[in-house]
Amino acid sequence: MTMYFLGGTISMSSADGHSVRPTLSGDDLLAAVPGLDQVDAEVTAEQVAREQSGSLTYTHLLTVFERARSSDAGGFVLVQGTDTLEESAYLLDLLWDDPRPFVATGAMRNPTMAGADGAANLLAAVRVAASPEARERGAFVVFADEIHAARHVTKSDTASISTFRSPNTGPAGRVLEGHVHFFSPPGARSALGADVSNVTTVDVEVPVLVAGFGQSVRTLEAVADGADALVLAGFGAGHVPGWWAEAVGVIAERMPVIMTSRTHSGPALVETYGAVGAEVDLQQRGVVMGGYLDALKARLLVSVLLAAGTDREQIEAAVRRHGGYR
Repeated sequence: MTMYFLGGTISMSSADGHSVRPTLSGDDLLAAVPGLDQVDAEVTAEQVAREQSGSLTYTHLLTVFERARSSDAGGFVLVQGTDTLEESAYLLDLLWDDPRPFVATGAMRNPTMAGADGAANLLAAVRVAASPEARERGAFVVFADEIHAARHVTKSDTASISTFRSPNTGPAGRVLEGHVHFFSPPGARSALGADVSNVTTVDVEVPVLVAGFGQSVRTLEAVADGADALVLAGFGAGHVPGWWAEAVGVIAERMPVIMTSRTHSGPALVETYGAVGAEVDLQQRGVVMGGYLDALKARLLVSVLLAAGTDREQIEAAVRRHGGYR
């Protein structure tokens, strides 16, 4: 098994006794995990970067993906900061069409703190990545002994060690008494596979705009200027202010516009509300409803497809398919 280390809270230490920075190596972290030698897998560490997760890029993740794809290891673990962990895991889930498990984890408490959770998360992640039951399931986030499918998980709290949640589905499984337990058989995979096999870099602009109470249309137009596609996190079931509707339609004439919900739970609807700026009206103006995709995941999906040269009709079909609603 190979573990790829990118930095983050789990790898942080302090030089002044106060602030912390990512300084510890993967080997340092593995040496501090009790019980790791009891897992039936040979574990090796590869240090890819040592960054806080907000500074990670597509290049870091594509490097991890390419190394894993060419490796003969039986499973893989990505270790990084939690701020962008859900995005990294979902990006891997989109790219990874291999049956071998790919698990992402990290920590909320750095190693200088009482009750640091890094070692426990690493051990649980290794157990999942080594489990035959985890094959053919895509990528996961494993945290606090819970297993979350990458396509459903989100970070829900700034400080809690139970920050990762899957609002629409709940966890896919748990690690209990050293054993990996999934709640259901493997389902349909979300990997794009051959559709994006030519992607070596992602150099596209797909901004996310969250609709806000009373927000002017000037913000919308400024964000869309120069973009290749636009993701909106709308009110409720996928709505925007009525005074946005015409401008949204103009933008949708020149690029894909994807509507998601800013609520983080439940789908963007397709046929309930017909007011100006609601889903029926917006679809008539060319907007695609993102279903259960949240804005960050919709952005990644569209970005990867654009980078692969996918045409607009196929992008919109992929959004509907991965959105999983109607």
